[in-house]
Amino acid sequence: METIEVNPIAKLRPYIKAEKIKIRVCRIWKYSISATVRKYVTLQCILVDETNNAVEASASDIDYELVASKIDVGSCYEIMNFRTIKIIEQYKVVPHKTQVIFTGTTVFKKLSTVFPPIPRHRFFILDFNMLYSRLNRDDILTDVIGHITAVQQLESKQINQRIVQKCDIHIENIRKKELSVTLWADIAEAFCSLSIQKLSLPIIVVFTSLKVKIYLENIVLNSTSSSLFFIDPDCNIPFSTCKVPVKILPPSSRQANEAEILRTASRVTIDELAILDPDLYKNDTFLCKASIKRFDTRYDLWYNACPSYVKQMHKDPSTGQLICEKHPNQIPTPWYKVNLILEDSTNEISALIIGKAGEKLFGMPCKDLFLRLIGQKKIFHLRFGNRKNSFNSSDVLVYNVSDDTAIEPITPQILPRAVTVSSTTVLSLTSPPKTSRESHKRKRKSVRKALFTGSEQSEAGEISEVDPKEFDEIPIKLLEKKNHFQLLQKQIVPPKIN
Repeated sequence: METIEVNPIAKLRPYIKAEKIKIRVCRIWKYSISATVRKYVTLQCILVDETNNAVEASASDIDYELVASKIDVGSCYEIMNFRTIKIIEQYKVVPHKTQVIFTGTTVFKKLSTVFPPIPRHRFFILDFNMLYSRLNRDDILTDVIGHITAVQQLESKQINQRIVQKCDIHIENIRKKELSVTLWADIAEAFCSLSIQKLSLPIIVVFTSLKVKIYLENIVLNSTSSSLFFIDPDCNIPFSTCKVPVKILPPSSRQANEAEILRTASRVTIDELAILDPDLYKNDTFLCKASIKRFDTRYDLWYNACPSYVKQMHKDPSTGQLICEKHPNQIPTPWYKVNLILEDSTNEISALIIGKAGEKLFGMPCKDLFLRLIGQKKIFHLRFGNRKNSFNSSDVLVYNVSDDTAIEPITPQILPRAVTVSSTTVLSLTSPPKTSRESHKRKRKSVRKALFTGSEQSEAGEISEVDPKEFDEIPIKLLEKKNHFQLLQKQIVPPKIN
């Protein structure tokens, strides 16, 4: 019996008969087209051979069920009785210009062993630095690889009168460059069904067949009907040292709001912040590029809060159990309360981070905070407090933190808001800071209070006075500039903090 020659995938040509191919089916997905009367479904797959060349194959709606019953993803086959056509030059998954067509008469012979071995996967990974070359292109789709750093929970979006599911995933390459991938519809639901938090770190993922877009001046990849994802594929890329836990991203509306704040809010240094009158700028938002210098471990990192009221719970003297005065029978919830020192190139400032905002900022239990955060540059989103009570009398509220992706700042200045300045440390204000006699007295008083009060905190009294809505924000207790400390250091030596 005459042996039929196997045709390599690289030599397949449109409309030229090939007798047989020996391949592995490395991807399968279905493609749906909604028509006026019915929905048409086609079978799509990627075939790879021993030479690591790949070609796209498909079966039409009429042959879909028959072909789908004969092949499995990951299995190897000898295939005969197929056709080849010229692939449409739009949204191609692989670079090959030929497409294989399966029909009801196509023969699939499953192979139990294959030699030489055929790769299990064939991706066309594009480096993050090369993504701009694919921007808005519709001729070929893009594959990327990275380890997962953050995931958004599934959410519904209305697009053209219909509701679709979406989620955002942040991935990072081996050079620590981050990229956002937005998944839609079925692939979004499939990804969010995974128990990401239970997977071992790092979680390596390949996303295939993506479109490259720009959103808020950043590259964003969007899934298509051909997109798939592969967790921990066989790729020889060294991600083994990336052990940072996966963060949970906020809903898209909050992400967009944060991006707008980063674009429009005033940027200040700690030195500039220290001379502002909180009464004059209580409605303004400021961004401060700073890092954590140290933590104050003299105080607890958390307290027991009422889950309904976010106020501190107190012990019932008769039962010894924690109770909330307004909400009985509550199970205490640990609430962040971390004292630390922020610093930039101009000065330093003490800070107190409270509540769920702390969970969002740190993204991990308190015990893991220290090694991860000390020395990291961040963009702090700042507002002045409402000054209703002593707890907020001289505070700046930090209600969010962003990663520092901006360029290095220039020499800081204080300018009117009408002037547009592009810098990470230039302050943009509604009006120049007013330095009245009363304002200076208040600042001197606050400095004396910070330096000469004892280290004991009346936590219960302070926390119970705070408006619950403010727990979405993070208060920072202001200190004056370093030259004030130099005048007072001869009289008092602050306690040493290890």
